[in-house]
Amino acid sequence: MLRYIDADSMDYDLALAAQGDKDAEAQARKTLDAALALIDPVWGGVSQYSDNGDWTSPHFEKIMSYQAQYLRQYSEASARWKDPRHLKAATAIHDYLTHFLLAPNGAFYTSQDADLDQTRTGHVYYALDDAGRRKLGVPRIDVHQYARENGWVIAGLVAYYDVTNDKAALATAETAARWVQANRAIEGGGFRHGADDRGGPFIGDTLAMGQAFLSLYAATGDRAWLTAAISAGSSLGTIFADASGGFLPNKTTEAGIGAFKTAPKQFDDQIAVARFMNLLGHYTGQGGFKALAAQAMRYAIGADDALDRPLPGLLLADLELGHAPTHVTVIGHKDDSEAQRLDAAARALPAGYKRLDWWDTREGPLGNQDITYPELDKPAAFACGNRTCSLPAFTAADLTDAVQSMARQEETQAARAGH
Repeated sequence: MLRYIDADSMDYDLALAAQGDKDAEAQARKTLDAALALIDPVWGGVSQYSDNGDWTSPHFEKIMSYQAQYLRQYSEASARWKDPRHLKAATAIHDYLTHFLLAPNGAFYTSQDADLDQTRTGHVYYALDDAGRRKLGVPRIDVHQYARENGWVIAGLVAYYDVTNDKAALATAETAARWVQANRAIEGGGFRHGADDRGGPFIGDTLAMGQAFLSLYAATGDRAWLTAAISAGSSLGTIFADASGGFLPNKTTEAGIGAFKTAPKQFDDQIAVARFMNLLGHYTGQGGFKALAAQAMRYAIGADDALDRPLPGLLLADLELGHAPTHVTVIGHKDDSEAQRLDAAARALPAGYKRLDWWDTREGPLGNQDITYPELDKPAAFACGNRTCSLPAFTAADLTDAVQSMARQEETQAARAGH
């Protein structure tokens, strides 16, 4: 039995823990603690899985999907529980990514092999220290640069920046995003996979980059990133939405050429699209994105009917589509140190499902004007929900209290509605 962190299961447990579910918290923390054994103590980075039924026998291949996922989830766990081991794990993964998988052009490579060669396996090689490894050489790195993998790691780097305020991590994420925009964009707002895209475009590339752009907007308040996220979301609807329901995994122009026909719809794609479109709808106020979220969700629910129990991804999507994200708006000039401190506090809030806006009034109205804010003579932050907001918060502590207070109000309102 392989051991690794299932992404949807962990995200679902983190979401339940945020609502006070102690069993989910215990399960999440136990899994995160056990998975520390998969992190390379010398170079950092996380192995793909353990293959012996517990966590003690890593398969040492370092694939980008796991690096990005674990970086994001350990960062979010660190924000929630302040366990120094979680932040240490996130830092080890961040350092591996920037030292081994970051290309000179500013985008990221795909993976690193488990073994040095056929005679020196990972179990022998990775037992060595840094000097011993480098004396023998470095396992092969797959130097392909894919839009999807870069989207994943950008979102992971942003999560790390949110909890550490490490501006170098943010700069790395933005550089990678700009490289993908310049080198992987296709007509219509989407993205191709690699330098060529035979059989594509594929939904995963545009979806991952849309998620990355939205995370960059939340982290910076830079509206160019929100515009890019909207473009990606719109192209998902234009290129991949299927009139018969759900979203297609690819939309090849080479239909009828063997393996390059459009493939069957994938359950995981529907979940990811539903979650992204839902959050994009909250950021923009555009009902079309929420309609696309509902389209993906309806298909996923139908596909899930044949299963014995709902998959965690479907439960997570249902949880998110059923209520608004934690919403914080910082009001103040982006070159104002007090506003910057409030923004850092908002980003560090322990919530994986959140909407962060930074309104510098010099830039004009926000994209979604669902809240009217008072005019103040100094920077402030507001915690909002159900079209109402807290009193202005002027410190990080005040903001934390305001978010918790709004959450309690929403829980009370939901309980009353349930009766």
